[in-house]
Order: sequence, then C-alpha cells, then structure tokens
Amino acid sequence: MVGEHKKSMRLGSMFSEIIPLASFFIVNQSHGLYMGALAALVTALVLIVVFWVIEKRLARFVVFSTLISGILTVTALMTAEKLFIKIQPSLFSFAFAAVLLGGAGRGLAVMKVFFKTQFDLPDRVWWQLSLRWGVFFLIAGTANEIAWRQLSDDDWVTFRVFVMAPATGLFMLGQLPLTLYGLRANKDDRLAAQLSERQHGETHEKLSESDKQH
Repeated sequence: MVGEHKKSMRLGSMFSEIIPLASFFIVNQSHGLYMGALAALVTALVLIVVFWVIEKRLARFVVFSTLISGILTVTALMTAEKLFIKIQPSLFSFAFAAVLLGGAGRGLAVMKVFFKTQFDLPDRVWWQLSLRWGVFFLIAGTANEIAWRQLSDDDWVTFRVFVMAPATGLFMLGQLPLTLYGLRANKDDRLAAQLSERQHGETHEKLSESDKQH
C-alpha cells in the first residue's frame, strides 16, 4: 500500500509539470503569453485539488512551485509586464540551485525534504541527487536567462516546451540508476537490520534457556 501511494505521488508530480506546460503552450498560440501563463496556473491549481481529493496529501515541491508561480503570474497580469512570466523559470532554477548546492556543501540532502514522501532512499543517495540537481538547475537558469533575452515571446515558449522540458526529462531519466541503487540499498539495509534483530533475539533466548538450566 505504501509503495502504491509513493508511485501515485510520483505520477502526480510528473503530471503537475507536464499538463500545465502543455496548457501554457497551447493557449499561448491562440491568446498570447499572459493568457498562456494564466492557463498554466489554473491547470496546476486544478491538478493540486484533484490530487488532494484522490490521495489526501500533496507533494511539497508541487505546492511550493505553484504558489510562487501564482504570485509572479498575478503580478505580471496586474502590471502588464511579461518579465514576471519569463523570469519564473530562472527564479525557480537559481533558487533551487542555491538551496541544493548550499545544502550539499554543508553535507545536507535538501532534496529529501521535498521528495521523502515519494522515495525511500539512503542519505548518501539523497546528497548525490541534491548535488546533481543543483548543478542542473544552475545550468537551466542560465539557459533561460539567455533565451528570454534573445528570443521572441513565441520562440521563448517553444524553447521552454521543446528544449528545456525534454532536457529536464532526460536528466531525470539519467538519475534513475542512482535512484534504483538507493532503493535497493535501503531494502538491503532493512533486511540486514531485521536479520540482525532476529539473530539477537535468538541469542537472547538461548542465553535465557542456558541460565535456566544452570
């Protein structure tokens, strides 16, 4: 049951990224950047509600990113300033890079805070994932800063959907071997702990029987 819940959480996180991005691209084509950003925000909020109704819990990362995105999108609509839409990926990327790399530099596995309800991994694996994703977010933020300055609105949206989204997906797949290793390592550690506890119990019983005989 716990494994099924964690699988559902992972699927929920994945859809919470893909579907709003698709809404952003489709609506932008017909109604422009502002309405595309608003469509993405509304889609993300609907997905959060749906997932809460189904699972009765939420991924912290999804809630946090949607909250910040909502603040910036509303600000963009109120001020008629596209910059607040275009810098969203940069702010997310640089903020996460700073948190992840800063934590990794102090030996802290920050990714565990966001994803511990979805994956059961050893701290050493969480640390490696935090470091890798920190570097990736740093590169992604830099790429977005270059893109929105050099490209038109439509080309920037295309860049976000057809370049950065696939790049993020490929990088995520690249972390799968390490994640699977961590899952196996945790399983082996639990089995070893159970075996040790069982052997300790058997030894204690034998000592008790020996004391009774004497």
